Amino acid sequence: MVQERTLPQFQAPMAQISADEGLILYEDMILGRFFEDKCAEMYYRGKMFGFVHLYNGQEAVSSGVIKSLRSDDYVCSTYRDHVHALSAGVPPEQVMAELFGKETGCSRGRGGSMHLFSSEHNLLGGFAFIGEGIPVALGAAFQSRYRRDALGQTDADQVTASFFWRWHH
Repeated sequence: MVQERTLPQFQAPMAQISADEGLILYEDMILGRFFEDKCAEMYYRGKMFGFVHLYNGQEAVSSGVIKSLRSDDYVCSTYRDHVHALSAGVPPEQVMAELFGKETGCSRGRGGSMHLFSSEHNLLGGFAFIGEGIPVALGAAFQSRYRRDALGQTDADQVTASFFWRWHH
């Protein structure tokens, strides 16, 4: 007779957030959804050129991860980077200007939809190829660790969040 193995059951602690924190997360998700809806509208009306990869339906991922970071932490994105930029604090006007190729965009109009960047907000960029940002994120994480461990900088405790896609077939 084969004895059935059972694993111990672990109860994950419930995340506790205040009403104000919940409102910040909700507003960030709504901003992301409305922004993406406007991008889709402009793209389908032929006002926006190039590639536009939307993040609709995934706003909670961006808000939950990025809003839990500190302002000196790093974010490395994918080709679906509009909402990541917004969650990181890049003003919507700068993100939209970038999508229209304007000099006032966060990448001076040169990055377009897939290559948003903002040193001011520690947004290390959006990367067009799947997994392309992982080495960049690793480099950012390594420099934080190196500054802390090798150079003794006690304030070098940044976190690096890396987003990447996995294709399903």
